[in-house]
Amino acid sequence: MPRLLRYNLAPSLNGLIASLPHYDVPWIVDDPTIDFAALYAEFDTFLMGRRTYETFLAMGSDNPLAGRPRESVVVFSRSVPPSATEGGGDGKVRWWEQVTVVSGNAAEYVRRLKDGAGKDIWLMGGGGLARELLRAGLVDVVEAAIMPVIVGRGVGMFGEEECWKRIGSSEAAEERDGEEGEARDWKLVLESVEKKESGILMTKYRVVYE
Repeated sequence: MPRLLRYNLAPSLNGLIASLPHYDVPWIVDDPTIDFAALYAEFDTFLMGRRTYETFLAMGSDNPLAGRPRESVVVFSRSVPPSATEGGGDGKVRWWEQVTVVSGNAAEYVRRLKDGAGKDIWLMGGGGLARELLRAGLVDVVEAAIMPVIVGRGVGMFGEEECWKRIGSSEAAEERDGEEGEARDWKLVLESVEKKESGILMTKYRVVYE
């Protein structure tokens, strides 16, 4: 079977994945019925931007990505030194030595990953990376564990900052089009939905490319 790129995330009800200005998620609901061990076992490759990876580093010993093979954790960043010697030369192990850092074309790299052998690939964020891969036709599934909260200010699922203020704004559309090209839509097919007692809605959508 082909490897699927699955954007698995936990957005607010209004589609935000992190609060501004600190890019944190204090509103995430802890649900002990979600089997994270089983979820992680469905994947062998984890993709994310630098800011998303920094949130995992902040978990310390609770970081679920710690100890995984370097090639299995891929961080897309244009600002990380390619070697520890460029980072200081004091003998310490830098975090970018423990993961695969990609500074080039993300879509090309992910396309090669999908063509290879292995389990499904977890796209963990951030929103800008998700937008880039969606535009390239590479995101197969969106799995959103929707939190029972409305966040006042934050970053959208596909990178739009403060998108709740801009819905229907022609100015916002012009800004997005200027950065990314012509605006477009993607159809989704709902494959499953589960209501948790905690109020979380576990949804799974297949992306339709036309």
